[in-house]
Amino acid sequence: MDWIIAALIIAPALILYFKNPSWLIDYLVWVTVLNRGIRRFVDWMAGSFNPFSPISLTPLMISGLIFLFVLGHYQTFPRYLRHIFHLFAGALAIGFAVGFARNQFAAVYALAEYVAPLAMMGCAALACGNERMLDRWVKSVGWAAVVVSIYGWYQYYTIPPWDAFWVRAVGFEGYLGQLRPTEMTVFSTMSERGVLAGFLAMAVIPMLVSQRWRNAGGWLSPALILATILLTFVRTAIITIGMAVVLVPILNRGKSTLRTVVLLCAAAMVGNFALGRMPGREKISERLQTIGSITEDGSFRGRIEIAGYGITSLLSNPIGNGLGATGLAGRVNTGAMDAGGTIGDNGYFEILLSFGVIGGGIFFYALWLIWKQVRIFERAGLRSESLMMFKALFVTGAVVLFAGNWLAGPGSVVFSLFAGFVLFPRAAKGGPPPQ
Repeated sequence: MDWIIAALIIAPALILYFKNPSWLIDYLVWVTVLNRGIRRFVDWMAGSFNPFSPISLTPLMISGLIFLFVLGHYQTFPRYLRHIFHLFAGALAIGFAVGFARNQFAAVYALAEYVAPLAMMGCAALACGNERMLDRWVKSVGWAAVVVSIYGWYQYYTIPPWDAFWVRAVGFEGYLGQLRPTEMTVFSTMSERGVLAGFLAMAVIPMLVSQRWRNAGGWLSPALILATILLTFVRTAIITIGMAVVLVPILNRGKSTLRTVVLLCAAAMVGNFALGRMPGREKISERLQTIGSITEDGSFRGRIEIAGYGITSLLSNPIGNGLGATGLAGRVNTGAMDAGGTIGDNGYFEILLSFGVIGGGIFFYALWLIWKQVRIFERAGLRSESLMMFKALFVTGAVVLFAGNWLAGPGSVVFSLFAGFVLFPRAAKGGPPPQ
Protein backbone atom coordinates (compact mmCIF):
# COMPACT_ATOMS: atom_id res chain seq x y z
CA MET A 1 0.00 0.00 0.00
CA ASP A 2 2.82 2.45 0.85
CA TRP A 3 4.38 2.12 -2.57
CA ILE A 4 1.04 2.63 -4.30
CA ILE A 5 0.36 5.82 -2.33
CA ALA A 6 3.90 7.05 -3.02
CA ALA A 7 3.45 6.39 -6.74
CA LEU A 8 0.15 8.29 -6.76
CA ILE A 9 1.87 11.26 -5.11
CA ILE A 10 4.77 11.23 -7.58
CA ALA A 11 2.61 10.86 -10.71
CA PRO A 12 1.35 14.50 -10.81
CA ALA A 13 4.93 15.71 -10.32
CA LEU A 14 6.03 13.80 -13.42
CA ILE A 15 3.24 15.41 -15.42
CA LEU A 16 4.23 18.87 -14.18
CA TYR A 17 7.88 18.20 -14.99
CA PHE A 18 7.04 17.76 -18.67
CA LYS A 19 4.18 20.28 -18.89
CA ASN A 20 5.02 23.23 -16.61
CA PRO A 21 8.05 22.74 -14.32
CA SER A 22 7.55 25.98 -12.38
CA TRP A 23 4.46 24.42 -10.76
CA LEU A 24 6.66 21.69 -9.31
CA ILE A 25 7.56 24.08 -6.49
CA ASP A 26 3.90 24.66 -5.61
CA TYR A 27 3.27 20.93 -5.65
CA LEU A 28 6.42 20.19 -3.65
CA VAL A 29 5.27 22.59 -0.91
CA TRP A 30 2.02 20.69 -0.47
CA VAL A 31 3.68 17.28 -0.55
CA THR A 32 6.27 18.46 1.98
CA VAL A 33 3.69 19.57 4.51
CA LEU A 34 1.21 16.71 4.03
CA ASN A 35 3.26 13.58 3.38
CA ARG A 36 3.88 12.79 7.06
CA GLY A 37 0.20 13.02 7.85
CA ILE A 38 -0.65 10.76 4.92
CA ARG A 39 1.98 8.28 6.04
CA ARG A 40 0.60 8.17 9.58
CA PHE A 41 -2.91 7.52 8.29
CA VAL A 42 -1.68 4.70 6.03
CA ASP A 43 0.29 3.11 8.89
CA TRP A 44 -2.76 3.34 11.15
CA MET A 45 -4.95 1.69 8.52
CA ALA A 46 -2.36 -1.08 8.11
CA GLY A 47 -2.10 -1.51 11.87
CA SER A 48 1.70 -1.33 11.93
CA PHE A 49 4.34 1.41 11.90
CA ASN A 50 6.64 1.28 8.87
CA PRO A 51 9.89 3.15 9.67
CA PHE A 52 11.02 2.93 6.03
CA SER A 53 7.78 4.05 4.37
CA PRO A 54 8.45 5.40 0.85
CA ILE A 55 5.73 7.99 1.42
CA SER A 56 8.19 9.96 3.55
CA LEU A 57 10.60 10.07 0.62
CA THR A 58 8.14 11.63 -1.86
CA PRO A 59 9.28 15.25 -1.20
CA LEU A 60 12.86 14.20 -1.92
CA MET A 61 11.82 12.45 -5.13
CA ILE A 62 9.97 15.55 -6.34
CA SER A 63 12.98 17.66 -5.37
CA GLY A 64 15.00 15.38 -7.65
CA LEU A 65 12.76 16.34 -10.58
CA ILE A 66 13.30 20.02 -9.79
CA PHE A 67 17.04 19.37 -9.62
CA LEU A 68 16.94 17.76 -13.08
CA PHE A 69 15.03 20.74 -14.45
CA VAL A 70 17.57 23.19 -13.01
CA LEU A 71 20.45 21.06 -14.27
CA GLY A 72 19.03 21.27 -17.80
CA HIS A 73 19.19 25.08 -17.67
CA TYR A 74 22.32 25.38 -15.57
CA GLN A 75 24.43 27.01 -18.30
CA THR A 76 22.01 29.94 -18.48
CA PHE A 77 23.08 31.03 -14.99
CA PRO A 78 25.67 33.82 -14.74
CA ARG A 79 29.18 32.99 -13.59
CA TYR A 80 28.75 34.25 -10.01
CA LEU A 81 25.66 32.06 -9.50
CA ARG A 82 27.34 28.95 -10.89
CA HIS A 83 30.27 29.64 -8.55
CA ILE A 84 27.93 29.67 -5.53
CA PHE A 85 26.33 26.38 -6.57
CA HIS A 86 29.75 24.85 -7.18
CA LEU A 87 30.76 25.71 -3.62
CA PHE A 88 27.60 24.14 -2.21
CA ALA A 89 28.25 21.06 -4.36
CA GLY A 90 31.82 20.82 -3.05
CA ALA A 91 30.67 20.99 0.57
CA LEU A 92 28.00 18.35 -0.07
CA ALA A 93 30.52 16.09 -1.78
CA ILE A 94 32.85 16.23 1.25
CA GLY A 95 30.03 15.63 3.71
CA PHE A 96 28.57 12.79 1.66
CA ALA A 97 31.90 11.02 1.18
CA VAL A 98 32.52 10.92 4.93
CA GLY A 99 28.87 10.23 5.72
CA PHE A 100 28.46 7.34 3.32
CA ALA A 101 31.52 5.65 4.76
CA ARG A 102 30.25 6.08 8.31
CA ASN A 103 26.46 6.25 8.09
CA GLN A 104 25.58 4.34 4.89
CA PHE A 105 21.98 4.92 3.70
CA ALA A 106 21.37 7.77 6.16
CA ALA A 107 23.95 9.82 4.23
CA VAL A 108 21.90 9.47 1.04
CA TYR A 109 18.80 10.72 2.82
CA ALA A 110 20.67 13.66 4.38
CA LEU A 111 22.19 14.57 1.01
CA ALA A 112 18.69 14.78 -0.47
CA GLU A 113 17.58 17.01 2.41
CA TYR A 114 20.24 19.56 1.43
CA VAL A 115 19.82 19.16 -2.33
CA ALA A 116 16.08 19.89 -2.06
CA PRO A 117 16.38 23.55 -0.95
CA LEU A 118 19.26 24.12 -3.37
CA ALA A 119 17.11 22.77 -6.21
CA MET A 120 14.31 25.13 -5.19
CA MET A 121 16.82 27.98 -5.10
CA GLY A 122 17.94 27.17 -8.63
CA CYS A 123 14.36 26.92 -9.88
CA ALA A 124 13.52 30.29 -8.31
CA ALA A 125 16.56 31.80 -10.05
CA LEU A 126 15.17 30.55 -13.37
CA ALA A 127 12.14 32.79 -12.81
CA CYS A 128 14.52 35.60 -13.85
CA GLY A 129 12.81 38.30 -11.84
CA ASN A 130 9.21 37.28 -12.62
CA GLU A 131 7.52 38.77 -9.55
CA ARG A 132 4.16 37.17 -10.33
CA MET A 133 5.73 33.73 -10.23
CA LEU A 134 7.41 34.47 -6.90
CA ASP A 135 4.10 35.74 -5.49
CA ARG A 136 2.40 32.51 -6.56
CA TRP A 137 5.04 30.37 -4.84
CA VAL A 138 4.92 32.40 -1.61
CA LYS A 139 1.12 32.27 -1.55
CA SER A 140 1.24 28.51 -2.08
CA VAL A 141 3.38 28.30 1.05
CA GLY A 142 0.89 30.53 2.84
CA TRP A 143 -2.10 28.40 1.88
CA ALA A 144 -0.24 25.26 2.93
CA ALA A 145 0.48 26.88 6.30
CA VAL A 146 -3.21 27.69 6.71
CA VAL A 147 -4.27 24.10 6.00
CA VAL A 148 -1.62 22.74 8.34
CA SER A 149 -2.77 25.18 11.03
CA ILE A 150 -6.42 24.20 10.69
CA TYR A 151 -5.51 20.54 11.03
CA GLY A 152 -3.33 21.45 14.00
CA TRP A 153 -6.33 22.81 15.87
CA TYR A 154 -8.35 19.73 14.94
CA GLN A 155 -5.51 17.61 16.26
CA TYR A 156 -5.33 19.64 19.46
CA TYR A 157 -9.01 19.16 20.28
CA THR A 158 -9.53 15.57 19.11
CA ILE A 159 -6.20 13.66 19.04
CA PRO A 160 -6.92 11.70 15.81
CA PRO A 161 -6.30 7.96 16.26
CA TRP A 162 -3.69 7.84 13.48
CA ASP A 163 -1.68 10.58 15.17
CA ALA A 164 -1.96 8.88 18.56
CA PHE A 165 -0.89 5.60 16.94
CA TRP A 166 2.26 7.25 15.56
CA VAL A 167 3.13 9.06 18.80
CA ARG A 168 3.08 5.75 20.67
CA ALA A 169 4.98 3.92 17.92
CA VAL A 170 7.94 6.32 17.95
CA GLY A 171 7.99 6.90 21.71
CA PHE A 172 7.05 10.59 21.65
CA GLU A 173 4.63 10.42 24.57
CA GLY A 174 5.79 12.91 27.16
CA TYR A 175 7.87 14.86 24.66
CA LEU A 176 4.64 15.87 22.88
CA GLY A 177 2.57 15.88 26.04
CA GLN A 178 -0.28 13.54 26.95
CA LEU A 179 -2.56 11.94 24.37
CA ARG A 180 -5.62 13.78 25.59
CA PRO A 181 -7.44 16.73 23.98
CA THR A 182 -5.79 20.10 24.77
CA GLU A 183 -2.97 18.31 26.64
CA MET A 184 -0.79 17.42 23.64
CA THR A 185 1.62 19.75 21.86
CA VAL A 186 0.52 20.31 18.29
CA PHE A 187 2.68 18.89 15.48
CA SER A 188 -0.09 18.78 12.85
CA THR A 189 1.01 16.91 9.70
CA MET A 190 4.73 17.39 10.34
CA SER A 191 7.35 15.06 11.82
CA GLU A 192 7.42 16.91 15.16
CA ARG A 193 6.50 20.22 16.79
CA GLY A 194 9.81 22.00 16.11
CA VAL A 195 9.61 21.32 12.37
CA LEU A 196 6.00 22.55 12.31
CA ALA A 197 6.83 25.76 14.18
CA GLY A 198 9.83 26.45 11.94
CA PHE A 199 7.77 26.06 8.77
CA LEU A 200 4.87 28.18 10.05
CA ALA A 201 7.23 30.92 11.25
CA MET A 202 8.93 31.26 7.87
CA ALA A 203 5.59 31.03 6.05
CA VAL A 204 3.93 33.81 8.04
CA ILE A 205 6.78 36.34 7.89
CA PRO A 206 6.12 37.48 4.28
CA MET A 207 2.39 37.64 5.05
CA LEU A 208 3.05 40.02 7.93
CA VAL A 209 5.51 42.17 6.02
CA SER A 210 3.51 42.81 2.83
CA GLN A 211 -0.07 42.62 1.63
CA ARG A 212 1.05 41.19 -1.71
CA TRP A 213 2.04 37.90 -0.03
CA ARG A 214 -1.20 37.45 1.93
CA ASN A 215 -3.72 35.02 0.50
CA ALA A 216 -7.46 35.57 0.13
CA GLY A 217 -7.94 35.25 3.87
CA GLY A 218 -6.26 38.60 4.47
CA TRP A 219 -5.24 39.06 8.12
CA LEU A 220 -7.21 35.99 9.21
CA SER A 221 -4.59 33.67 7.76
CA PRO A 222 -1.54 35.06 9.63
CA ALA A 223 -3.65 35.28 12.81
CA LEU A 224 -4.53 31.59 12.52
CA ILE A 225 -0.91 30.63 11.82
CA LEU A 226 0.38 32.64 14.78
CA ALA A 227 -2.19 31.06 17.09
CA THR A 228 -1.12 27.61 15.92
CA ILE A 229 2.53 28.40 16.60
CA LEU A 230 1.58 29.10 20.22
CA LEU A 231 0.23 25.55 20.46
CA THR A 232 3.65 24.16 19.49
CA PHE A 233 5.28 25.80 22.55
CA VAL A 234 8.35 26.61 20.39
CA ARG A 235 9.66 29.99 21.53
CA THR A 236 12.26 30.16 18.76
CA ALA A 237 9.45 30.53 16.22
CA ILE A 238 8.05 33.60 18.00
CA ILE A 239 11.53 35.13 18.24
CA THR A 240 12.12 34.40 14.54
CA ILE A 241 8.95 36.16 13.47
CA GLY A 242 9.51 39.21 15.68
CA MET A 243 13.11 39.58 14.58
CA ALA A 244 12.35 39.32 10.86
CA VAL A 245 9.48 41.81 10.99
CA VAL A 246 11.62 44.34 12.88
CA LEU A 247 14.64 43.82 10.63
CA VAL A 248 12.78 44.64 7.40
CA PRO A 249 12.77 48.43 8.02
CA ILE A 250 16.11 48.39 9.89
CA LEU A 251 17.98 46.73 7.01
CA ASN A 252 16.25 48.78 4.35
CA ARG A 253 16.89 52.40 5.32
CA GLY A 254 13.87 52.81 7.57
CA LYS A 255 11.29 52.03 4.91
CA SER A 256 7.95 50.84 6.35
CA THR A 257 9.01 51.71 9.90
CA LEU A 258 5.64 53.24 10.82
CA ARG A 259 3.77 50.27 9.39
CA THR A 260 5.96 47.89 11.38
CA VAL A 261 5.38 49.78 14.65
CA VAL A 262 1.61 49.81 14.08
CA LEU A 263 1.69 46.11 13.18
CA LEU A 264 3.59 45.15 16.32
CA CYS A 265 1.30 47.20 18.56
CA ALA A 266 -1.81 45.70 16.96
CA ALA A 267 -0.35 42.20 17.20
CA ALA A 268 0.44 42.70 20.89
CA MET A 269 -3.10 43.85 21.70
CA VAL A 270 -4.85 41.19 19.64
CA GLY A 271 -2.46 38.52 20.90
CA ASN A 272 -3.08 39.44 24.52
CA PHE A 273 -6.84 39.36 23.96
CA ALA A 274 -6.74 36.02 22.11
CA LEU A 275 -4.34 34.41 24.58
CA GLY A 276 -6.76 35.04 27.42
CA ARG A 277 -9.36 32.94 25.61
CA MET A 278 -7.24 30.12 24.22
CA PRO A 279 -7.41 26.61 25.67
CA GLY A 280 -4.30 25.80 27.68
CA ARG A 281 -3.59 29.52 28.06
CA GLU A 282 -1.84 29.06 31.41
CA LYS A 283 0.86 26.81 29.95
CA ILE A 284 1.23 28.97 26.83
CA SER A 285 1.53 32.15 28.87
CA GLU A 286 4.08 30.56 31.19
CA ARG A 287 6.14 29.45 28.19
CA LEU A 288 6.05 32.89 26.57
CA GLN A 289 7.05 34.65 29.77
CA THR A 290 10.38 32.82 29.74
CA ILE A 291 11.37 34.78 26.59
CA GLY A 292 11.83 37.84 28.80
CA SER A 293 14.34 35.98 30.98
CA ILE A 294 15.76 33.68 28.33
CA THR A 295 19.29 33.72 29.76
CA GLU A 296 18.00 32.08 32.94
CA ASP A 297 16.10 29.39 31.06
CA GLY A 298 17.30 25.79 31.20
CA SER A 299 16.95 25.40 27.44
CA PHE A 300 19.15 28.44 26.81
CA ARG A 301 21.78 27.19 29.23
CA GLY A 302 21.64 23.81 27.55
CA ARG A 303 22.43 25.42 24.21
CA ILE A 304 25.45 27.15 25.74
CA GLU A 305 26.67 23.75 26.90
CA ILE A 306 26.00 22.33 23.43
CA ALA A 307 28.24 25.03 21.92
CA GLY A 308 31.07 23.93 24.21
CA TYR A 309 30.47 20.30 23.28
CA GLY A 310 30.48 21.20 19.59
CA ILE A 311 33.84 22.97 19.82
CA THR A 312 35.36 20.00 21.61
CA SER A 313 33.93 17.59 19.02
CA LEU A 314 35.31 19.61 16.12
CA LEU A 315 38.77 19.83 17.64
CA SER A 316 38.89 16.08 18.19
CA ASN A 317 37.25 15.22 14.84
CA PRO A 318 37.86 17.99 12.25
CA ILE A 319 36.62 15.88 9.31
CA GLY A 320 33.26 15.58 11.06
CA ASN A 321 30.83 12.68 11.22
CA GLY A 322 29.52 13.13 7.69
CA LEU A 323 26.01 13.58 6.39
CA GLY A 324 23.42 11.37 8.05
CA ALA A 325 24.91 11.47 11.54
CA THR A 326 22.31 13.85 12.97
CA GLY A 327 18.70 14.89 12.62
CA LEU A 328 16.00 13.06 10.72
CA ALA A 329 18.45 11.32 8.43
CA GLY A 330 20.35 10.02 11.43
CA ARG A 331 17.16 8.40 12.63
CA VAL A 332 16.75 6.89 9.15
CA ASN A 333 13.11 7.89 9.34
CA THR A 334 12.30 5.90 12.46
CA GLY A 335 11.28 8.84 14.60
CA ALA A 336 13.63 7.86 17.45
CA MET A 337 14.89 10.84 19.40
CA ASP A 338 18.44 9.80 20.13
CA ALA A 339 20.21 10.27 16.79
CA GLY A 340 22.38 13.33 17.14
CA GLY A 341 19.62 15.10 19.00
CA THR A 342 21.92 17.02 21.32
CA ILE A 343 24.11 18.74 18.75
CA GLY A 344 21.05 19.26 16.54
CA ASP A 345 19.98 22.06 18.90
CA ASN A 346 22.72 24.22 17.37
CA GLY A 347 22.53 24.49 13.59
CA TYR A 348 26.05 25.83 13.16
CA PHE A 349 27.65 22.89 14.90
CA GLU A 350 25.31 20.39 13.26
CA ILE A 351 26.46 21.65 9.85
CA LEU A 352 30.13 21.75 10.84
CA LEU A 353 29.99 18.24 12.28
CA SER A 354 28.15 17.00 9.19
CA PHE A 355 30.51 18.56 6.64
CA GLY A 356 33.70 18.82 8.70
CA VAL A 357 35.70 21.98 9.24
CA ILE A 358 36.66 22.32 5.55
CA GLY A 359 33.29 21.34 4.09
CA GLY A 360 31.43 23.42 6.66
CA GLY A 361 33.65 26.40 5.93
CA ILE A 362 32.89 26.09 2.21
CA PHE A 363 29.17 25.81 2.94
CA PHE A 364 29.09 28.98 5.04
CA TYR A 365 31.31 30.80 2.53
CA ALA A 366 28.73 30.05 -0.18
CA LEU A 367 25.99 31.50 2.04
CA TRP A 368 28.10 34.61 2.59
CA LEU A 369 28.57 34.99 -1.19
CA ILE A 370 24.78 35.00 -1.59
CA TRP A 371 24.59 37.95 0.82
CA LYS A 372 27.52 39.68 -0.88
CA GLN A 373 25.94 39.37 -4.34
CA VAL A 374 22.59 40.68 -3.13
CA ARG A 375 24.37 43.70 -1.66
CA ILE A 376 26.00 44.28 -5.07
CA PHE A 377 22.54 44.34 -6.66
CA GLU A 378 21.32 46.75 -4.02
CA ARG A 379 24.17 49.17 -4.66
CA ALA A 380 23.40 48.92 -8.38
CA GLY A 381 19.88 50.20 -7.71
CA LEU A 382 17.89 46.98 -7.30
CA ARG A 383 15.87 47.54 -4.13
CA SER A 384 12.76 45.51 -4.70
CA GLU A 385 10.42 44.35 -1.95
CA SER A 386 11.57 40.77 -2.51
CA LEU A 387 15.19 41.82 -1.95
CA MET A 388 14.19 43.58 1.27
CA MET A 389 12.43 40.43 2.40
CA PHE A 390 15.45 38.28 1.62
CA LYS A 391 17.80 40.47 3.66
CA ALA A 392 15.56 40.19 6.70
CA LEU A 393 15.25 36.41 6.28
CA PHE A 394 19.02 36.03 5.87
CA VAL A 395 19.97 37.93 9.03
CA THR A 396 17.16 36.35 11.03
CA GLY A 397 18.14 32.90 9.80
CA ALA A 398 21.78 33.50 10.75
CA VAL A 399 20.71 34.17 14.34
CA VAL A 400 18.12 31.40 14.55
CA LEU A 401 20.67 28.89 13.26
CA PHE A 402 22.13 28.93 16.78
CA ALA A 403 18.91 27.22 17.92
CA GLY A 404 18.67 24.57 15.20
CA ASN A 405 19.43 23.69 11.60
CA TRP A 406 16.53 25.06 9.58
CA LEU A 407 18.53 24.95 6.31
CA ALA A 408 17.57 21.31 5.64
CA GLY A 409 13.82 20.89 6.06
CA PRO A 410 10.44 22.59 5.53
CA GLY A 411 11.70 25.75 7.22
CA SER A 412 14.12 26.34 4.35
CA VAL A 413 11.42 26.61 1.65
CA VAL A 414 10.68 30.34 1.92
CA PHE A 415 14.34 31.29 2.34
CA SER A 416 15.36 29.22 -0.70
CA LEU A 417 12.68 30.81 -2.89
CA PHE A 418 13.67 34.37 -2.01
CA ALA A 419 17.40 33.59 -2.19
CA GLY A 420 17.19 32.09 -5.66
CA PHE A 421 14.85 34.80 -6.91
CA VAL A 422 16.98 37.77 -5.84
CA LEU A 423 20.20 36.13 -7.07
CA PHE A 424 19.15 36.36 -10.73
CA PRO A 425 16.94 39.44 -11.20
CA ARG A 426 17.37 39.60 -14.99
CA ALA A 427 13.82 40.72 -15.81
CA ALA A 428 13.96 43.51 -13.25
CA LYS A 429 16.57 45.41 -15.27
CA GLY A 430 15.68 44.21 -18.74
CA GLY A 431 18.98 42.40 -19.12
CA PRO A 432 21.60 40.34 -17.31
CA PRO A 433 22.17 41.34 -13.67
CA PRO A 434 25.48 42.85 -12.56
CA GLN A 435 28.33 40.35 -12.40
